[in-house]
Amino acid sequence: MALSAERKKEILETVKHLRVTDIRDGMDWMGRHHFGTVSPEIRPLWRTKAAGFAHTMRHIPTQQVVPTMTPEEYTSYAYEYWYGKVFANDMADLIDDTTFLVVDTCNTQTPAVGSMDSMIWAALGAQGCLTNGGARDTDETLESKHLPVWSRWVVQPMYQGRVEWGGHSMPVEIGGQIINPGDLIVADGDGAIVVPEDIIDGVLKYAIQESEQDKIARGYLFDALGIPRNESTQSKFDVETHPFAPTAETLAKTLRRA
Repeated sequence: MALSAERKKEILETVKHLRVTDIRDGMDWMGRHHFGTVSPEIRPLWRTKAAGFAHTMRHIPTQQVVPTMTPEEYTSYAYEYWYGKVFANDMADLIDDTTFLVVDTCNTQTPAVGSMDSMIWAALGAQGCLTNGGARDTDETLESKHLPVWSRWVVQPMYQGRVEWGGHSMPVEIGGQIINPGDLIVADGDGAIVVPEDIIDGVLKYAIQESEQDKIARGYLFDALGIPRNESTQSKFDVETHPFAPTAETLAKTLRRA
């Protein structure tokens, strides 16, 4: 059963306090050790964090050859034919403030996302974009930071003569992981991870458990190192104490100061 809009927002509110590494731990606790982690070659355009529910789409390498024409004719060809027909798509009604766009370019070095479409997606509420293709116009996107992007490449080309619209809302493969529409995507400076919709609750339960454990340990280590405690050491969830929670005494033994 698809998640309600309210439930999606509740999940994203929880995820806001978790790192990708916490989600990775939650996947491990659910027995999915070899699933979820998107290939580390797919990296953020800048250090940031985003999360949302996958809306998938595909760009297919074209088999068409661009005919010989004048530059003026090419303008019509590009905008009336390629963008008007070959690459025509309208997903405005399918994007909201819980959406994470996932673009499979079939590993072509083409722009899954550029400054124009990324601004449109951001204006519609999208939380981020994940792709096995490229990002284009990145200087502009880096300046405005309107939409977080995780991509394999930074590229230069436009779509025409290279890829055709291949549809949306289907399973896609991104960085070695199958992503289905509705899967949870969490991404930060450590890369991206995908959580299948049917195990989200379990993954979050144990992600929280391990995150809270880590915060306790970090707090003690900050003290030992003389670093002022910050938000990364503060508990975010009212949950039972971790069964193996560290104490000042156990940390002292670890540091051989007992």
